[in-house]
Formats: sequence, C-alpha cells, structure tokens
Amino acid sequence: MPEQDYPGTFRDRDQQRAPAHAAPHDTPAHAAHAAHAAPRNSAGWTFAVIAVALLVAAVVFVGLQTSKIPTGTVEDRQAREEVQTPPEELAPAADGESGEGQPFELINQILVPEFAVWAPGTKIQSTDHYPQAGVTFTAQSCTVAFSFSDAHGRNFAVTAGHCGKEGDLVFPTNAVYATDYAQEAGRFIYSDLYSPGSEGVDVGIIEITDPNRYMEVVGDPIPTGIGEQLPPIEQVCKTGGTTGYTCGYFVETQRVQIVDTDVDDERPTFGDIAAVCAASGDSGGPVFTQVNGRAVVIGVVSGTEAGRTGEECWEGMENPKMMSYSNVEQLMSVVTKVVPEPAFTTQTW
Repeated sequence: MPEQDYPGTFRDRDQQRAPAHAAPHDTPAHAAHAAHAAPRNSAGWTFAVIAVALLVAAVVFVGLQTSKIPTGTVEDRQAREEVQTPPEELAPAADGESGEGQPFELINQILVPEFAVWAPGTKIQSTDHYPQAGVTFTAQSCTVAFSFSDAHGRNFAVTAGHCGKEGDLVFPTNAVYATDYAQEAGRFIYSDLYSPGSEGVDVGIIEITDPNRYMEVVGDPIPTGIGEQLPPIEQVCKTGGTTGYTCGYFVETQRVQIVDTDVDDERPTFGDIAAVCAASGDSGGPVFTQVNGRAVVIGVVSGTEAGRTGEECWEGMENPKMMSYSNVEQLMSVVTKVVPEPAFTTQTW
C-alpha cells in the first residue's frame, strides 16, 4: 500500500460550517458546474471518518414513566411511505435506435425494498451499553443510508461500518430520558471493518428491533431506490445528519483510504471519491445522484478530507474537499453476505 499521511482531529460539530440545504429531489444549479478538479496525484488518500463521538453528560434523567420522544403523526408516516418504498416510473425513451433498427430506451435498473422502516437520512446514535441515569457516556452519531427487510419479516438498516461494532445499541438522536434508553431501536449485527471475516468495506448492518420507534430524519427524505445499473454519473449528492443535503461531482472510483476510526485505530478501506462537503455526523448517510428527476442511492458516506485538519467545507467552495463513499457494488455485497434473503424488487426509472 502507498505511504499515507494520517488525518488530524475533527473540529467540534458546532464549528462546522453547514451549507444551505438543497431540495432533495432537485439539482442545485451551482452544483452542476463544469469546472471539475483534476484527480489528486497520490495513489492513496487518507480520510478521517465522519462519525462524531458526542460526550453526553448528565442528560439521562430518571423518574419519568413515559418517553418525551414524539411518536409521529399518521400524516408523517403516510408521507414517508412513498419514499421508503417508492412506486415504479418507466424511464423516458432515449434518442436513437437499437441494433435492430427499433427505438431503444435508456434502462436504469433500480433496487427498491419491498418494505422499509427507516427512510434514507434517518439520524441515529449508538453506544456499547445501556446508558444509566446520571452517568456520563459516549454516544456516536451517524446517519442511515436506507433500510430494507428480508423474506422472514426482519428489518435492517445500512450505515457506515465505523459507526458501530457487533452488539452496539442504536437509539434515536433525540433520546433524553432513562426510559428512552431502556430499549434500543436497533442493534449492530455486522461491521465490515470490525467483524470476523470482514473485507474492509466501510459498511455496517443494523437490525431494527423496534420498528415503531420514532426516528428523526434529515429534511425531506429521498426515495429508497438503489442504483443497481446506471450510466456513468457526474453529479453526486449526499444527505447527512450534520450538513444536510450537499452536492458536487464524481472524481474517481475504487481508491484506497485510511479511516481513522478511534484513537490510534486506523484501518484501510476503499471506495469512490467525490468533491462533496461532509462533516462529523454525516457518516453512513445516503450518497445519491439524479436519474430522470428522481434521487437514486449510489453509496454510503464513509470519510471526508476536510476532517484531516479541521478545515471548514461548504457546497460550491473554490477548492472543494473530497468525500469518500462505499459504492453500490460494495454495499450490496455486504448486504447479501449478512442477510441471505433480502427482499428487493427491481424497477425501471
């Protein structure tokens, strides 16, 4: 492996400069610029992971019989159903003819889960134990790329592998009281950075154990459609719990990175690179592109170049910071390895 330079420490999340949020289904005009930066010369890059460890002190309170977390209205749940399991829309016909002289269509094959509990951009926090009232604990904040179910009715979510280890507990980000932490919303069952037999892909799988738990989502969630077969892409966007929706452009594929997961814990991984702003807490969020006017997931946020020196980043900056992400081929290889019978259908958008 080429020699790497190692990342520094992130600034606190309140020091990150968050850009204005772009509408999730629209392409920001300034993000589609043609001035693409040339790829870096280094054979391998170093990215700091962008999960943030939040030291939570004296925020878990006792004495309450009911949780203060909102349950979500019927309207909220109905509004999310279409983005969690979106309907099929046929792709428009492209100009040209097939080899047999017949008009052809541009076919974009999209994987859609038969059932999805959490929308893309769901915010989570994870710990390795049940927090106790009055006791300081550390929770790691991340974002979920998408969720799906299997043939047996179990529910799962995909996030970054460095966001948790097997057995880590997952809670809503707005959990405050002891009763909120008495029962987890999910549990990490696999990390391709930590689990035995892993291959170094920064993808983790959560089993959702409480599908009725109310979970906060970043803005208006994008549809849960995974781009299984797409033409070459240019624009790349992401959703994250800290910086929201930001867009940029594709740079390079299958590059080696070093992710700084814990103190003195640096692990090699590999993935695609895009010039997109990301920051602490965005890890695990969906990376997406536009296909015939609809957002399609093409990866999972892994790391950011901005985290190496604590530099700020924002959408449209002159010298954009690079973001690494695990692509669809990588993330689906982890999904099918961990969940033998995932329930997806193939659509054409």
